[in-house]
Amino acid sequence: MTNWLEVRKLFPALERFVYLSTASGGPMSRQAVAAARRYYDEELEVGDTLWDDWLARVEDTRRAVAGVLNAEPSEIALLTNASQGLNHAARLLGPTGEVVAARDEFPSVTLPWLLGEYPVTWVEHAPDGVVSLESIERAMSPGTRFVATSHVNYRTGFRQDLRALGAICRARGLRLVVDATQSFSAFPIDVRADDVDVLVSSCYKWPAAGYGIAVVFVKREILESARLPAAGWRSARVPLELLSERLDLATEARALELGHPPFAGAFALGAALGLVQEIGIDRIAARIQDLTDCLHATLDRLGVPIVSPRPREQRAGITLIALPDHRKVVERLRERGVLAAARGDYIRLAVHYYNSEADIDRFGEALRAVLS
Repeated sequence: MTNWLEVRKLFPALERFVYLSTASGGPMSRQAVAAARRYYDEELEVGDTLWDDWLARVEDTRRAVAGVLNAEPSEIALLTNASQGLNHAARLLGPTGEVVAARDEFPSVTLPWLLGEYPVTWVEHAPDGVVSLESIERAMSPGTRFVATSHVNYRTGFRQDLRALGAICRARGLRLVVDATQSFSAFPIDVRADDVDVLVSSCYKWPAAGYGIAVVFVKREILESARLPAAGWRSARVPLELLSERLDLATEARALELGHPPFAGAFALGAALGLVQEIGIDRIAARIQDLTDCLHATLDRLGVPIVSPRPREQRAGITLIALPDHRKVVERLRERGVLAAARGDYIRLAVHYYNSEADIDRFGEALRAVLS
């Protein structure tokens, strides 16, 4: 059984705040910071002499990401942010076809398609934030080629059923592109069983790996058949041949990295995923759900409206609440050491495995004081 109080000690920021803002950006663990710091210390002490060792450690992280997603390491790229990966996806899968996407998606999910002048059919969410499979199917037409979706919507907290959506896309011959920024390492994802074509995720939220690292999965059949959207020296099949007069490009996702890997971020992510794997994603997901139940009960006692999905199968770690002067409420909570976020017309709360029931009690007390 996981000792959650011991886990909390790995995150010093939790000593200062009731941290209910992981959906905006999570605190890093001692292990993740130590892994990044080790790289910088090595650069300081011996310069570039550990290049080969750094590359080997990057491959360790690539294998860890592949393990979390049930992918092959050759299908994983490590970039500096998710927006890069989503732009690569739009160019890899093109050049033509219609896209179906929810209207309230995070901009990085949809802007690459709009920039490429793809026609986009927008799907509306229900009042509780749910984007139903039926509404997605109704939006499809004979010209639809792609579905772009967040696994968990940043503005509503709705968690899409990737398994069911992947089956719909497979039956219609469509490509499924997923932004897992609000779920990666917090809820199980199986890119094989879910029939995902491309998956992208930032890693400064739920993995707690800090800024400067993102992961991209691209299905092998796409890598073997599509034209790369960009190329650099490490896109080559054998990078150290340093070919400059002809193309001999790799059919692995690491070709999308173009140049040197984001070493510090990759090492921080490797350490962060080590902790995730030690605890177990199923156990992490269950912990998040239990804490969300506790949070919802507290909000209900205070009479605060919850405007995100309540059923466990439709939610993740994000809860949206509606209050007057919500931005001012967020400021007042911060003054009391409670971190939340204003998103749209609502306050966004996010619980993670490193939170505790005591955190939620302190939040409830702070919110009661603010509202009074």
